[in-house]
Amino acid sequence: MKVIKLNKFKKAFSLIEVMVSVAIFSVIILITSQIFSLTVNAQRNAIASQNVQESLKYFLEVVAKEIRMALPDDSGVCGVVPGEIYDLTEGETGDTLKFKNYEGECVIYTIDVDDGVTRFQIVRDGNTGYISPFEIEINHLDFELDSDLLKQALVTVNIEAEALNLKDSKSQMTIQTSVSSRYYK
Repeated sequence: MKVIKLNKFKKAFSLIEVMVSVAIFSVIILITSQIFSLTVNAQRNAIASQNVQESLKYFLEVVAKEIRMALPDDSGVCGVVPGEIYDLTEGETGDTLKFKNYEGECVIYTIDVDDGVTRFQIVRDGNTGYISPFEIEINHLDFELDSDLLKQALVTVNIEAEALNLKDSKSQMTIQTSVSSRYYK
């Protein structure tokens, strides 16, 4: 019968080596998961910012065209001083701009609370509509009117808005643009 000898010096991992390798692996996994979490949050913020930008871009295109093409309200029917183009009423959360558009309709721009969300409201000849979506809340709307500039009215629009559709990431944005009327005095 053959006797098998056991080798006492057979190479194997010790308990300390296993614990150190598990600790290093755990740190690497933790760092990787944190980087992934930061990337996901950054993407959510970017999407929220993009939503706000796209909504405000559309808003500014519609508003700029209509403000640029405004006509003087000689009759005063639209709430504008006869002979003037715009009427501006200042409020705490937002201003109200009144004018007569190129189609002869009386137009009012203001903000209004609709189902708990503050939205940009347009009233044309008594027909009310909203131009900002429910996912975007308008925090402040400010119109500045300079009607003496080179005998051509200039309207500056300041709007502060934020995205509401993503609960963990809110993207707040303030934009400003100036639009001059095509009508000369």
